[in-house]
Amino acid sequence: MTTITLGYDKRNKVARAIVDFIEATGLFKIMKDEEPNEETKKAIEDVKSGKTFKASNLQDMFDYLNS
Repeated sequence: MTTITLGYDKRNKVARAIVDFIEATGLFKIMKDEEPNEETKKAIEDVKSGKTFKASNLQDMFDYLNS
């Protein structure tokens, strides 16, 4: 499947009508980018649950990565 990404101003009535028409035909799969992918969802959960590391400097980061 080939993917085409369209960028448009949602406030523009003509652009919105064209996108609505494309969607209404049912011939195309509309992919909304508001939903993060699984990797991003996991990263968000890690941050919320405190499973992150904050380095105070570069050496601190290297020490963490080498441990």
